[in-house]
Amino acid sequence: MIRLLELLIALLIVAALFVVVGLFLPSARYAEHALETNRPLRQVYDTVNSFRRFQDWHPLRARDPNVRYTLEGPLRGEGARLVYQSNNPQIGSGALEIVESIEDEKVVIRATNDAYGEDKLHTFVFDDKGKTVEITWSYTVQYGWDLLGRYAGLYINRTVGDDIRVGLGNLIGLFATMPNFDYKSIEIATVDVEPQHLLYVSLKTKRNITAVENAMVEALAELQRAVAANKLEKAAPERLITTNFGSDEYEFDVAIPVRRPVADAPEADAPAADTDAADAEPADGDQVDAIAVDIAPALQPLEGLNLPENVQVGVGYAGPALMSTYEGHPAALPLVRDMLRAYAASHGEVIRDRAFEEYLTPIEDTSGEDPRFNIYWPIAPIDPVTGQPVAQPAAAPAEPVEPVDADAATDEAAADAEAETEATEAEPTP
Repeated sequence: MIRLLELLIALLIVAALFVVVGLFLPSARYAEHALETNRPLRQVYDTVNSFRRFQDWHPLRARDPNVRYTLEGPLRGEGARLVYQSNNPQIGSGALEIVESIEDEKVVIRATNDAYGEDKLHTFVFDDKGKTVEITWSYTVQYGWDLLGRYAGLYINRTVGDDIRVGLGNLIGLFATMPNFDYKSIEIATVDVEPQHLLYVSLKTKRNITAVENAMVEALAELQRAVAANKLEKAAPERLITTNFGSDEYEFDVAIPVRRPVADAPEADAPAADTDAADAEPADGDQVDAIAVDIAPALQPLEGLNLPENVQVGVGYAGPALMSTYEGHPAALPLVRDMLRAYAASHGEVIRDRAFEEYLTPIEDTSGEDPRFNIYWPIAPIDPVTGQPVAQPAAAPAEPVEPVDADAATDEAAADAEAETEATEAEPTP
């Protein structure tokens, strides 16, 4: 009996010590680490300000490769939310939500999970030091009067702190894979490109602006003659479609979007105008001087064309694309394309197909002051549930259509008609 009382007294003393010590432990905990990167400030901010690249740098995926993510709310900025679920009991289920976002300065993410504590906040602060950007990732949690939570906080630097160190290292590694171009100076939007028939010429020149312009002028002159000879009309500005921008040579297509005149087109090619759609205001994301083109939703094939040997016909890219408008000398167009690549990398977009430019200023006038261009780079569509790009192969290049000899086609049709008549006459009358 005495031994039992001694045991009970010992347990009471331990419990009392547990409570007393717990009361003196901090009711809040804080962990922080920092690393530097040489990537532009806007690219760093955009990467953290969205959950589109989350799985590429956050240690959660490394702890459970089978963890499931679902994105909710806007794709980036305040209100963007990631919900995760894992069969690993050490991870469980939870959510992360961006609750504060100050451009190029700070992103605050609230964590909701089964771990001890409340008001769990991950704060990313970006400090532009000129040639580098310092990323400071801090974590705060409130335990209140939860004594077990206060004791758990003793190990915060070995749990959350280790994740912060690993996550920052992953983030710096991810930046190293991104094109190092600062796109802060241009406006970039995501637009839907409609399909269009193209007459185009494939070219390869030396990689200098004079050689490219001379080749374009000659190709456009030939394309314009083909358009006139086949009684077509231009449907949108001329395009330059990049195939390979090499160190010494440049491979590209010069194209003119075309269509048959409305009076000559089949009914399917000239649907009645949608008055409501015409009067509707453009979406906010499509404000960057997008060119509106009056084309049919489903293109009818262009048949019976009589084209020179080096002029081909095909259908241009159709689907989502990044787009920016540039005003200045065309020698800077490759830099703008690189900016689009950098933007795609930080925003979790997957570029595909070939980049192309619309010449809003006639090619012969681009050497003057402030010519204007629309630059496009196609991207993969987004899965509405996961918020991730849909995996699919790049669009295949347009198959060239063999030129049609009008006289030969007429003779062949006449021969077919004559043969059919002879066959009909040879059939016995029932």
